[in-house]
This record gives sequence, C-alpha cells and structure tokens, in this order.
Amino acid sequence: MMSRALVVFVAGSALISACQRQPELPGETKDEKKVDPYALVASIETKASSYKEPFPPTTSPPPGMNPRVPRPAINPSEAKISGRTRVEALDRLFFRVPVEWTAGPALPPDGRPTFMLPGPGGEARLEIVRSASPGLEPMAQIRQWRRQFTTASGAPLADDEVRVQEMVRGPLKIDIVDMAGTYVAPVAPDSAERYNDPGYRMLAALTEYSGEVYVFKAVGPALTMAIWEHAFGDFAASMTIDYFP
Repeated sequence: MMSRALVVFVAGSALISACQRQPELPGETKDEKKVDPYALVASIETKASSYKEPFPPTTSPPPGMNPRVPRPAINPSEAKISGRTRVEALDRLFFRVPVEWTAGPALPPDGRPTFMLPGPGGEARLEIVRSASPGLEPMAQIRQWRRQFTTASGAPLADDEVRVQEMVRGPLKIDIVDMAGTYVAPVAPDSAERYNDPGYRMLAALTEYSGEVYVFKAVGPALTMAIWEHAFGDFAASMTIDYFP
C-alpha cells in the first residue's frame, strides 16, 4: 500500500505564489451583485504555479511483460507556446487553459469534455470526470493511478516516484499528481488487455469542493507532457467556483 511517504509539497511559502494571492471571491448572499465568473477567473494570477524537476521518461518493459504493441505518436508537432489562455467552465467550476489545448471529442455517456495537448512526442489527452466517486479519498485514487504505471523493469512505481502537490484555492482543495513510466492502464474499463506505452507521463488534478470531486487527468508521451508541465500548474491554480446558484 502506498503510504503518506509520498513526496508532498504543501501549499505555503515554498509553494506557488498564486496560492498566496487568492482573489476575493463573491459571497453567497443573494443581495450582492452577481459577478461574471469568466471575468473573475481571467483575472487570477497564476505565474510560477507549477513545480520543476519532472521525472525522466522510462524505457520499455521487459520482453513478454505485455504483448500489446506501443501506440504510435499521434500528430507530433513543435507546439509553440504562446502564453495566451482562454476561460472554460464545467458546471460551477471555472478555469483557464492554454489556447493551444484544443477541444477533443466528448466522452460518453454524459458528454464529458476533453482537451488535446499538442507536442513533439505526439498528442496527449486531458479527460475530466465529475464526481467520479462521492467521498473519493485522494490517496486511494493516487494508489489506483500508480498501478497504471511501471518502471523500465516492470516493477511498480515506488512512493518517491510519485509527486503530490497540495494547494487551496478559496473553497477548493486541489491535489496535483505527477508520475511517469510505462503506461499499463486497462484499454477499457474491466478489460484484461492493457496498454504498453513506454515513456509516458500523467499530470492530474483532484479538485474537491462541497463534497464533490472533479478529476482532471492528462496522459501522454513524456516529451509532450514536459512542455505543458508549468501550464498545467497554472491551469490548476486558476480554478475557482461561481458562488451563485
């Protein structure tokens, strides 16, 4: 079992400046003038909101561990980063994403949004799940994700090969998770067949608010994920809630 020995970066002076400069969010009284949440999230300062020293990608697993052929890179590109962002929303949750992150196909059965992240290693995909499990315990979810990656030798990732960064954004509690290796997640839910993608990386954000959990999970080639590492931290730090029903 994974212990709390995971490397945890607690929000504070050593964390991101964005956490120190949280915007004043509107109250919940009906008498107050409604604030445009799109304008609110667009004003959030998120500079230096991500961490450094990403894990280097690992190589392929030993022969015979997984017979599935690694997936080829999809649309590899230079993916020049402009620094420009746009505001997106999911229910009452608002956030900023780089303009280079394009909308991907919605996921069944509820039309969940996805984003495609371009890069030199091929496209990565960011999926969003709302309230994946009511009362979801972040460490339990992280343990499940850790089982989706192995080292080059086929061994499970060690505790110190998973990074967890905690932050608080007003009423939101956010855990940013970072791990890399050979991606061996099931090809489909409850499927015995697994991917066999060496040199992959996952950046995820578990966002808790008022008993609900939003899971933002980006998985793709490590070369692509590396160029969006800081942008992912900025994206997570920009999250805010529209307080008005």
